[in-house]
This record gives sequence, C-alpha cells and structure tokens, in this order.
Amino acid sequence: MNDKNIIDAVTIKINKYLVDNKGDNSPVVLYKTPDELRGLINIKITEEGIAENTFLELVDLYLKYAVRTGNSQFLNQLYAGFNLPAFIGEIITTVTNTSMYTYEVAPVATVIEQEMIHLMNSYTGYSEGDGIFVTGGSNANLVALFSARNRISPNCRFYGISPNLKLTAFINENAHYSFETAANIIGIGSKSIIKIKSNPDGSMCCKSLEIAIIESIEKGETPFFVGATCGTTLLGAYDSLDEIAIICKKYNLWLHADGSFGGSIILSNTYKAVMNGIELADSFAWNPHKLMNIPLICSVLLFKKKGILESNLTDLNTDYIYH
Repeated sequence: MNDKNIIDAVTIKINKYLVDNKGDNSPVVLYKTPDELRGLINIKITEEGIAENTFLELVDLYLKYAVRTGNSQFLNQLYAGFNLPAFIGEIITTVTNTSMYTYEVAPVATVIEQEMIHLMNSYTGYSEGDGIFVTGGSNANLVALFSARNRISPNCRFYGISPNLKLTAFINENAHYSFETAANIIGIGSKSIIKIKSNPDGSMCCKSLEIAIIESIEKGETPFFVGATCGTTLLGAYDSLDEIAIICKKYNLWLHADGSFGGSIILSNTYKAVMNGIELADSFAWNPHKLMNIPLICSVLLFKKKGILESNLTDLNTDYIYH
C-alpha cells in the first residue's frame, strides 16, 4: 500500500468518525480500564515496526476507544465541539511542520500570528499592545507573573531575586491552581500567593484585597501582582476588573486578567459587561479553545504595553535566531 492509499484509507476512517459523532446514539466513550485497553490494543514498540494493515487497524482502535469530544453529550474539561476550518488548519500546520522561532522558517505563520494578536487586542482596548500564543492558560499565567516580577525587580533577570525582597501576589480564593505553581517556578514561592476571600457569587472581595495588600506592606513585603479571574472554574464567577484596577493603580501592582475559561465572553455584545475594565489590565490570558470551539491548544497572552515580552529576555547571544 502506497502513501496515497494510506492517506485515502485514513481519510475515510476520520470521515466516518466525524459522521458518527453527530449521531444521537453514539456513546461519548466506550470505557475500558487501562489493563483492558492494553489487552485490546498492542502499543508495544518493537525493532521490526508494524505493517501497514496493522497501522490502519490501530487507527480504528484509537478512534473506537478515544473520548468523542465532538459528541454533543461531551461536557467535560470546559471544551468541546468540532470546527472544520480549524481542523483543516491543524492539518496544514502539521504538513508544513512550521517552527515559530523565526520569520525565516515561518513567514506565513508569523504574519498570521501578528494579525491575530492585533485583532484580539482590539477587543481588549490595547491600542499599543503586544502578545504571543502559548501552550495553555497555565503557561499564560506563568509568563504574566514573571513579567510582573521583572517589572518590580528588573535585575532579577540576571542575578535572581534578592533575599531581602519578599514579593507577594494576590488572587481570588477560587482562582486557578496554576498561580501557585507559577510562583514556585519563578522563585518567589507558592506561599507568596495570598488568596483573597470571595463574595457569595464567587468573585473576589475587593475590600478584602486592599486590606491584604496593606497588611503585606506593613509586614515589610512588596506586593507586586494581582491575578483577577474572568470565569472561575467551578462557578464561572468574574472578578470586578475595574474595581481591582483602581486598587492596583493605587499601590502600583500589576493587574493580570486570567480569562482562560471565560475570556471569550469579551466577544459577546450581550454579556461582555462582565469584562468591564479589561482595558486597564496589564495582561490578559485568553483561551479560544474554550467557548470558541477551536481545537486544543489555542491560548494567547496579551499585553497592554508593547515590548514586555522582549524585555523578559536576558542578554543572550542569539543572533542566529533573533535578527
């Protein structure tokens, strides 16, 4: 069987899978335990490889026992659906095997990314904004946090954080766990993340936030970052960006809006009021793979001020990459 025949055979299988997804009687998953799956699917890697027919059989088995995320009854993990143009885009991206390191190797993809960043910033009100596509909301929160760290302590990029500088950051008690993980990674420690109690609707209590900032200052600490949540994981609550922005400006704190779950609501004429104040945030994490029916992973981090991403870099000898 030649390459064309394999492609044709796989295309038929994918088309059948997509058609079956639309059927009301199609189960979301044919659940098997890990041991049962290992008995049904031979996933061992051998020196001999596998025959073409065996490869096609593995494709059938993978599709048979995979979770059908395009099924109308799939309601898990905050994403779902199938988008044909985006699916074709995924194929083209894989076929061209583009690396986004430089314009030289990814001319069309680079221009597309710049245009998408510009378009998405137009919804946030970042007229002189910047941004980059990242590997998920957790990664976006991480980059936002260390961008704020670099602003409050620029030399830490070269010498690390001074032991005399105790940085503190503030988040909704219902915020995503990634902030604590990010604090560990960037060297300020997960205990530097102070969780602020929420209102009955799940949003951050702004009065409690200001009290916590003042208490931190009185202890000789340096508050530097507030992570507001636009759509909490459990309740879908939105922190009050405009109120939090006033507090951040008063105490010179970086305001990050984590819209990993609910950020796409900014596109809704009916509900975008819950995002009032987004133009005042220093950064914004937005996952189009949630609520916008885009394949995983499609995540972007937007910045109000241009040049933040470049300033995060140390003085590296990277002329072979950055022209």
